[in-house]
Amino acid sequence: MEKKSGFVAILGRPNVGKSTLLNTLLKEKVSIISKVPQTTRFQIRGILNEERGQVIFVDTPGLHISKSQLSKYLNSAALKAKKDAELILYMVDLTRSVGEEEKVLVSQLKDSERPIIMVLNKIDLGEGFLNDYVKLWQEAPKEKDPLKYFIPVSSLKGDNISGLIEAIFSLLPVAQPYYPEDILSDFPQRLNIAEIIREKLLDSLREELPHSIAVMTDEMISRKENLTYIKAIILVERDSQKSIVIGKKGEMLKRVGELARKEIEELLEKKVYLELFVRTEKKWQENPYILRRLGYLA
Repeated sequence: MEKKSGFVAILGRPNVGKSTLLNTLLKEKVSIISKVPQTTRFQIRGILNEERGQVIFVDTPGLHISKSQLSKYLNSAALKAKKDAELILYMVDLTRSVGEEEKVLVSQLKDSERPIIMVLNKIDLGEGFLNDYVKLWQEAPKEKDPLKYFIPVSSLKGDNISGLIEAIFSLLPVAQPYYPEDILSDFPQRLNIAEIIREKLLDSLREELPHSIAVMTDEMISRKENLTYIKAIILVERDSQKSIVIGKKGEMLKRVGELARKEIEELLEKKVYLELFVRTEKKWQENPYILRRLGYLA
């Protein structure tokens, strides 16, 4: 049996369920999840291995309209994945109406040289705006239509995920695997650790600091065979935000540290001593040096 392999980019607006879909496809957590929009800030690759071949899924930042340096990076990272992939999953949230960002995204995809599957997410909640999304695509002027399938799924509940995987393999080229079969993701460990901490911050703080937080893994040292010391710095833009992150008598920071440490220990399969520091860095989202240190710029 000939194996199929290829890169599959997952594109869509912020918070449509791309990271949840990736984790459901792989049956493992490789991408952080939060109800806060624009949670994903990197291209995160998750690798599915089957008898019929290998799929390298690329979870991308949600495409959105903004002029900040960070937003420009997020949008360019998503669109780069579109160019590098053999197949595109264009994901929409059926519970949300078609907006301006959706129209911009369709204009970017309608003449793609790569085949596209439109993934209609949250079908478990009803058809919602399904007809509007189908109509938006069908009425977009294009020379040739790269869209091969409309596939309804529930990324959270796993509905019709097997049907989506079947469609993906039907469109991938015959090729040998790109990665060894025992690798789930090639996301750098230091960035992964920082993302775990950021996820716990987003979950704990909810709407208070949606886009003003970043985390960098500053130090990572193996002190003993079964113990790793990790120092991470949490960046905020104002001193008032710093107070929120630390919390009364340091309780919020302590809680975030405990939640993050448990997950990092599972990741590293060893004990972890985690120290968190909070630093005010005004306009860090516009600072190329900071963005580079965070891993957002090359």
